[in-house]
Amino acid sequence: MSIFSETIRQKIAQHIDGYESRRSAILPVLHIIQDEDGWVKDEHIEGLEKEYGLAAVDVREVLTFYSMYRTEKPAKFQVYFCDNMVCTIMGANATMDKIKKRIAAFEAKGGESPLSLQGVPCLGVCDGAPAMLVNKERHLRVTPETVDKILDQYAPLH
Repeated sequence: MSIFSETIRQKIAQHIDGYESRRSAILPVLHIIQDEDGWVKDEHIEGLEKEYGLAAVDVREVLTFYSMYRTEKPAKFQVYFCDNMVCTIMGANATMDKIKKRIAAFEAKGGESPLSLQGVPCLGVCDGAPAMLVNKERHLRVTPETVDKILDQYAPLH
């Protein structure tokens, strides 16, 4: 029995068949899995090796190289904050520190935070620096003064 749903198996088969080498399909295949399940589990890696002949070591190399893949169960709201030079100059570090404090406040209440934070090298909107994604929703010119109001839309502290 497959770990993958029928939908995922069909999508994987389409991508693998579209590449000269199965190894070349690892990136889009991991996107398919993550889009469906939220993250890439060890069972997924084993399934890719067993069902599609993708070496587990090759899959793990991709997972550890690219920050866009999650290998742990994600929080309900994933916050990606650009930490490149432009965003840093525009105050990204102070805003990220404020987000970290917010996550710690949730945890101090005795639970798991509905937010996770990950710095990423670029969100492609330097003219809106500092930039942040919450799940797939983009926010521009985010500052320590505005970040709480934005995050309250997703996970209010009160």
